[in-house]
Amino acid sequence: MRLWPDLPRPVRHALPWDAAAGALGGLASGALFPFLGVIARRDLHASAFLIALLSASASVGNLFNPLMAHHIRHRTKLPHAVWPVAAGRSCYLLMPAAVLAPVYIAICFVANALTALGAPAYAAVIRDAYPAQRRGQLMGWVRVLAVGGTIVGALVGGMFLERVSFRWVFPVAALVGLLATAAFSRIGVPAHPEEPSPPEVRLMDSLRAVRGDRVFGLYSTCFYLYGFGNLIMGPVIPIFQVDVLRISPHWVGYLATMASACSMLGYLCWGRVLDRRGPFRLMLLVIAVMSISPITYLLARSVPVLLIAAAASGFAMAGGDLGYVNAAMRFGPREAVVAYAGMFAFLQACRGIPAPFIGAALGHVLGPRPVFLIALGFWAAATATLASRRGLRMAPTRDD
Repeated sequence: MRLWPDLPRPVRHALPWDAAAGALGGLASGALFPFLGVIARRDLHASAFLIALLSASASVGNLFNPLMAHHIRHRTKLPHAVWPVAAGRSCYLLMPAAVLAPVYIAICFVANALTALGAPAYAAVIRDAYPAQRRGQLMGWVRVLAVGGTIVGALVGGMFLERVSFRWVFPVAALVGLLATAAFSRIGVPAHPEEPSPPEVRLMDSLRAVRGDRVFGLYSTCFYLYGFGNLIMGPVIPIFQVDVLRISPHWVGYLATMASACSMLGYLCWGRVLDRRGPFRLMLLVIAVMSISPITYLLARSVPVLLIAAAASGFAMAGGDLGYVNAAMRFGPREAVVAYAGMFAFLQACRGIPAPFIGAALGHVLGPRPVFLIALGFWAAATATLASRRGLRMAPTRDD
């Protein structure tokens, strides 16, 4: 690999540990997340409200991320990127106690909420780990390995869940996830405090500084609309899959594998787009590809056709992930990374808490298929906002 010798020594140290954490984390995620909603509905007969609560769980953690960002502003970031994730993954070790749907949802809810608290510190660590000119590409490679792990995890998880209770499969996946967290802790990029002797800064001062960034505001608006449309489908998809199409765990594994394989391809492609074109054009392309998924669900009459939706969503999600993480790094100076990441997470919470419940309610009143059409409407609004405010001409490159 020609690029490898040109990388600084700290990057060559960080990249293998980040890659190992990505691969192991992907293996754990693949055996867990594609099945959470389906297991809740099929095995425990969870209500639409409980499934919506599951969909909103990470957003509840994100709600507190501006406070987390302020808390770690003058602290070493790496521990705060590790311990929330470790605590969240440990919750799945309690799955043998999940004999009722509310207990199962409570375990998943706490796990996802805790894991989300690591987002601001993770952004700071990754910013310091990789040079700005290559960050999208390097992160894309790491996520390719993560997606490879997800493919294996989804296939193995689907196979075992046909034969073994989720109460034993999920704790094993959690142990693999904890190994991933341990690997990331060795990345060797502590992300030190921004200032050696920081003055006292109030939380609202940081929030006002971020709020005054016009480019950040435009990106956040589009990001909010796109994510809202995505999240209202969250509780509807497993209900549609189970109640309408009678999907089996084996097919859930197939769909997750298709999504993961296309995510792997997406990370290879989107990283270069991000480095060369910036986050605004990336978002527009992501929305265009992602639109294939709800259109497929609108027309679906059998499970196999959902492979098209899985392929489109997997490919698009890769771009959305890279764009979201890098936006916090591009829009402000180094000392503001955690503040920007915290605000992005807060926006995720503002859309992620109400959106699943709105989607569940709409699905109950209108049926699942109209919800997919409503999601397309939100994405059309995001595209119109981006075009009307000349977002495509904005290419923020600040990364000092």
